[in-house]
Amino acid sequence: MFKFGSHSNSESQEYHYFDIYNVEQNSSYERIVLGLTQSHIDTMLDLVGVCNGPFYILYVLHTPHSCEEGRYQTGELTYDEVSTLLNCYKEFFENDGRHDIWIHSPETNTTIVYDRHNLIYLYGFTGDHLHIIDRMGLKKESVNIPCPHVHCYNSEYDNFELKLINEYRWKRRPLHEEDRQ
Repeated sequence: MFKFGSHSNSESQEYHYFDIYNVEQNSSYERIVLGLTQSHIDTMLDLVGVCNGPFYILYVLHTPHSCEEGRYQTGELTYDEVSTLLNCYKEFFENDGRHDIWIHSPETNTTIVYDRHNLIYLYGFTGDHLHIIDRMGLKKESVNIPCPHVHCYNSEYDNFELKLINEYRWKRRPLHEEDRQ
């Protein structure tokens, strides 16, 4: 059971990036993209931990199994509340491709996104974020999504989806066109 894979010899297999990162820029943004082998949620929490709260979580459920698709946003959360939510649903977030999760700190204007391709994007990064990446020993190189690839939606996690949506007070909005696959 895995979240994201590639095709090899007509079979799908789990795909891992090799602990790499890159800085990407265009006229609209500058961001860091991380391609990690493992520990995505732990890394998210490290990156959130150097930002100032309050925080907001946007849970983008683009391929629902039990609930209505949409962009589910929390109200203000403390770091401890963010940590509790991410750790409680860590297995679901790291092993199922039906969603993306965004964490935003308005005070530092930082947004950290963990997406369906098992990549972490960091917008509005600071020197503290660069220090974390340096401490992780990631290699700087281009981060590319394999083509062709596969997203796995594991029915074993349907109860997690339902529990997550029902456990928190979300403000639901429709998906944006770019949220759709």
